[in-house]
Amino acid sequence: MRIFHFDELGSTSDYLKEKKDKKEWDLVIADIQTSGRGRRGNLWVSPAEAGLFSFVLKEDPNLSMEEYSKLPLIVGIALLQGLKTVAGLDYKFKWTNDIYLSDKKLSGILVEKASDYFIVGIGININNLEFLGESKNGISLKSATGDSYEISDVIKTIVNSFQKYWNRYLKGEWDEILYEINEKNYLLNKEIEIDFLGNKISGIGGKILKNGRLEVETIDGIKEFMVGEVHIKL
Repeated sequence: MRIFHFDELGSTSDYLKEKKDKKEWDLVIADIQTSGRGRRGNLWVSPAEAGLFSFVLKEDPNLSMEEYSKLPLIVGIALLQGLKTVAGLDYKFKWTNDIYLSDKKLSGILVEKASDYFIVGIGININNLEFLGESKNGISLKSATGDSYEISDVIKTIVNSFQKYWNRYLKGEWDEILYEINEKNYLLNKEIEIDFLGNKISGIGGKILKNGRLEVETIDGIKEFMVGEVHIKL
C-alpha cells in the first residue's frame, strides 16, 4: 500500500481519479479538504482533525456490475467494524452510505467509478468538534468519548478492515456479510421518507436484501429501493 499524505487537498477522491500512475490500494489522506463532495455533488470545506481519505480498488473483470453494486455496503460494514476496533461504541449503518452513533452522523462514504478502478472516499468525524459536510446533526469520536485519536492509525485500521471484508466477499461470503449489515441496520423499523427519482415515498424501513436493495413498507405495499436519499421522520 502506497500512502500519500497532504496538509490540504481539494478532494482526495479527485486526486486519485486524476492520478495517472495509480495502483490498487493507493491511499490518499488529507488533513483538510477544500472541495469535499457529498452524494448529491454538494461541495463543502472539511474541518480540521477529521479523517479524510480515499483509496483505490481495481476493477475485477470477473465481477459483474451487479456484484459491484454491493461495494458501498461492504465498505459500510468494514468501516463500522474498524471503528469498533478503535472505540467500542454502538455504531449503526444507514443504508447506503453513512455510519451513525447515538442517532447522529459520524461518517460518510462515497464510492465512484473511474475507468477500470473504483475510488472509495470516506470522511470520519474523529477529533473535530465541527462536523463534516452539511450535517447539523453530527458527532465525532472525540465528542462521544472525550478522547483524542491518532488519525492516521484510525484510517489504516479502516482500510485493513475493508481489505478483510473484501477478501471475504470474493470468497463468496456475501450472505454472512449481509447478516452483519442487517444486525447494524439503522433504518430498520424506523419511519422514513426516501427521495427516489424526484418522488418522496414514505414508509417503514425494513431489512437490506441480498441484492443490496432496501425493503420499505409503504401504504402501497412492500417496495425495494436500490438508490435514494433517505430521511428519518421525527
